Amino acid sequence: MNKIVLDANVLYSNILRGLFLWLSWGSLFQITWSDEIWDEVFRNYSDDDEVKQKFRQNIEGGVFKPFSASKKVLAGSFDLVGLPDKNDEHVVALARQQNCSTIVTLNLKDFPDTLLSPVGISVCSPDLFLCDLFLSVPEEVKDGVLQHMKAQTKMKPTKAVYLEKLKNAKATRFASILETEDAAGNLFPEVWP
Repeated sequence: MNKIVLDANVLYSNILRGLFLWLSWGSLFQITWSDEIWDEVFRNYSDDDEVKQKFRQNIEGGVFKPFSASKKVLAGSFDLVGLPDKNDEHVVALARQQNCSTIVTLNLKDFPDTLLSPVGISVCSPDLFLCDLFLSVPEEVKDGVLQHMKAQTKMKPTKAVYLEKLKNAKATRFASILETEDAAGNLFPEVWP
């Protein structure tokens, strides 16, 4: 099974975080993050401390509970690979320590392939990862999307709203694939009509 590290910018996005969690729940891949990655999400979430605390409590107390094994402890010392931003080195270190093959991030420029390939790690955007996953197991991905939509009992998004959220989260090609599937009648009926 493919093991991946989700970078903070993927965990920050509600739609991407939820979709990656649901797809991993279906055993399509194994996700990993660390306290350091999660703290980066938390630090950047809001300037309002009350909003930050509520967000953290909601995610840690509910959303992340079934995925507690995904949060790994980063060993204190690790070899650096020479990333442009040394503050990102902990992401690569986690991938190496947990034998993850891929880092999924929106900040591709911060993780040059020339530095990661020699240590056996690839980097890709959430959009590319989701598109590739769809090409290999389309029915399982469509089921993961369906389950993710069903779980959104407060917002109850239509398919169009859900797909627009994916596009806004820079998963445009993946959203287009799902739109094409929907237009051909190959997706699923509206979850929240």
